[in-house]
Amino acid sequence: MQNELDGKFLLTVFGKVEQHGQPIKNELGAGFTLDGMTVNSGFDGYEVYFNDGKVQLTLGFHNKWHSDAKSEKDMDDFITQLKKINEKY
Repeated sequence: MQNELDGKFLLTVFGKVEQHGQPIKNELGAGFTLDGMTVNSGFDGYEVYFNDGKVQLTLGFHNKWHSDAKSEKDMDDFITQLKKINEKY
């Protein structure tokens, strides 16, 4: 499922969480949360962060991403949540 992630999709979901979500503050600073997904942007604007409580994914410069998923199931659930947000909003 990880091959389904690209920068355009991730930035689209980020925008939807930012637009429809609730403002929050966390260890990464100001962000937004929507349907269990939290997003933040880096201080310089070159990185965006997604977190569902189990997986943190960082999208960086040149649309390269990295996740800290502990298992393939966690990553699959994370991607499913991103897709749900994208379809719902």
